[in-house]
Amino acid sequence: MRSFVLTFTTACLFTSSAFAGDWTRFRGPNGTGIAAESSVPTEWSSTQNLKWTTDIPGNGTSSPIVVGDQIFVTCYTGYGLDPKAPGHKADLVRHLLAFERTSGKELWRVSETAQVAEDNYQGFITQHGYASSTPTSDGKHVYVLFEKSGLFAFDLNGKKVWQTSLGTQSDPAKWGGGASAIVYNDLVIVNAGIVGNQLVAVNKMTGDKVWSVQDEKFTNCWSTPAVVNAASGDQILFNVPNQVVAIDPATGDKIWTAKSPLNDSTCGSIVVKDDKAWLMGSRKGKAMGLKIGTTIETVFDVSLRSGINTPILVGKNLYWGSGGIFYAANSETGEYVYKERLPRKGGAAKGFGSADYSSPVAIGDRMIFFGRNGESYVVKAGDTFELIAHNDGFPQDSSDFSSTPAISDGELFMRSGDRLYCISSTNQ
Repeated sequence: MRSFVLTFTTACLFTSSAFAGDWTRFRGPNGTGIAAESSVPTEWSSTQNLKWTTDIPGNGTSSPIVVGDQIFVTCYTGYGLDPKAPGHKADLVRHLLAFERTSGKELWRVSETAQVAEDNYQGFITQHGYASSTPTSDGKHVYVLFEKSGLFAFDLNGKKVWQTSLGTQSDPAKWGGGASAIVYNDLVIVNAGIVGNQLVAVNKMTGDKVWSVQDEKFTNCWSTPAVVNAASGDQILFNVPNQVVAIDPATGDKIWTAKSPLNDSTCGSIVVKDDKAWLMGSRKGKAMGLKIGTTIETVFDVSLRSGINTPILVGKNLYWGSGGIFYAANSETGEYVYKERLPRKGGAAKGFGSADYSSPVAIGDRMIFFGRNGESYVVKAGDTFELIAHNDGFPQDSSDFSSTPAISDGELFMRSGDRLYCISSTNQ
């Protein structure tokens, strides 16, 4: 039986729209990972530049988003918290939580019992669980993908506006979901390749499907769609094993397809700037650069060792981290600029192959990157590796740091499996 619970811990009601400093989706403004900020602290710890930290009443790897005075994040409870005793799938409940930005106080939560049985808590799912999709917002509503239970819309007070099913399938390996929704004009666009073999757009006010691009080959894809501003108009880029697809957001028609060297899976999202796009991943470590015009030009197709996270483009280089190594590659040629092993202060790397899940974010020429053990790094962009700061983890928190930070108005928000953190120079 389905249950729906809304818990308020404050009487405040929120109706604010998105502000310029908001971080409203995975990797922030247009998915670039680049903050429109002048500065945030470069050093932090349990005793330095930590404004507040608060418990998350569940587990998850989704990233936080910032809308006005609220921080939104998802988690799950009831099933899949302990590989040795996972419990019963019928008890799985997902939660959308709102926290007060200034204090970390929980404002409200909404809870949804899983309406369709998810894949068993085993194998790769034990690395990320059942709350892996980052919410997105247009400043009036919060949209969140709860895998096989569908796409949900809530207002900023936690009232459910609509719910839409996008499919109840599984990927061949049964690794669960992970792609995040994006808002484009009046649409919410979702990579529903895992649950429904489709890229789908729904009306953000009603939840009605506007268009859907379906293909049985759309699976093993966990990347979040990207918007590229081509000369002929905006295009939605969507990558799946062996191909990149460009969709007209107004009609859902395919504009073009390109063969991709990522032949087994897509985890990291496509990076876009102007009329160019870059993608990397797969087990063999492949990468491709594209120039998008009246025809599609492959700028490079090379081998680059990458992992699960999405690279960031700062200046002329792409940067990313994986397995304790920080990489830079020239965005025009695909050639490595450097590979540098990151120092570890004590906590061991976690995850399959010691992979780091969090994607780097940047403020100006300073990039911030979290390892899964909670240690973090501030690296200056450039052709030479320059480590500005290496921050210890949070000893009281033994859960994984797998999300990507959010940056807003001089503050950095990061979640682990168990806790939410606000890093700020105003730490009182």
